Amino acid sequence: MNNWRLVLIGLLCTLHLTAYAAPRRGDKSEEPRRVYMFGVAVNFNDSTIYMTDVQSLDSIVINADGSLRNYAAYSQQLEFYIEGALREADQTCAVIYSDKKKKLEKRFVKLQRELSAKRSEKLRRIGSDEFAFKRR
Repeated sequence: MNNWRLVLIGLLCTLHLTAYAAPRRGDKSEEPRRVYMFGVAVNFNDSTIYMTDVQSLDSIVINADGSLRNYAAYSQQLEFYIEGALREADQTCAVIYSDKKKKLEKRFVKLQRELSAKRSEKLRRIGSDEFAFKRR
């Protein structure tokens, strides 16, 4: 049962990450713009999943291939916060982002609903007053 849960969570995170890492057609500019993002953190040995609120950041660059510049820095910010402030180790963190707020909010609500429906998982929200991404 635990192996299926780990596989399911891994597939879910991969699906959400690849949806935003796909190249965009027709938009080749790498100019800074407003980007909306939220983070998800999972420890595969624990049943608690952490999820931040949707946040907006100004002057962020999305590369021509659709990837977020300095993606690793944003996921590390979340990881360092959870390890430091919440004293939870070994978290695998992902940042889901978009330059379209409505699209990201739909993704956020859908993921939150999916994670809340699982009885074996505990979803813990991290509010914007607790943690905020910083521009890198």
